[in-house]
This record gives sequence, structure tokens and C-alpha cells, in this order.
Amino acid sequence: MDKGNQEDEATRQVLAILRDAGRPLTTREVSEETSKRLVRCPDATIVFLNRLRQRGVIHGERSKEFRGWIWWVD
Repeated sequence: MDKGNQEDEATRQVLAILRDAGRPLTTREVSEETSKRLVRCPDATIVFLNRLRQRGVIHGERSKEFRGWIWWVD
């Protein structure tokens, strides 16, 4: 699978994970769920999620409560 297709599939899976959760997830939770689904992000999970956030595909912010980033979709 080339990098473009891999990135498209990873994006679809991340969106599905966040929608299915129905709540913000930590980077660790997203990473664990992608592993369960045998999806490999093209970059490190945090880098990939941040790129999706910068493109406006998902939302993310630092959380003091969870001591890291949380991610969600509308």
C-alpha cells in the first residue's frame, strides 16, 4: 500500500474511532485502538493526529486533567 492510500485509510479509521467513542480520547487511547484495528498511522500517532488537527479534520487540545492531548470530532 502506498503512503497516500495508507494515510487515507488511517484518516478514515481515526475518524471512525473518534466517532464511535462519542467522547474525547487521549493520544494513548487512539493509539491503542488503531493497534487493535491493525491500522498503522503513516507517522507517529501524535504527529499524525496533530496534522489532522491542523488540516481541520479533527479537533485536539492539551488537557491538564489527562496530562496530554485529547482528540475529538464534531
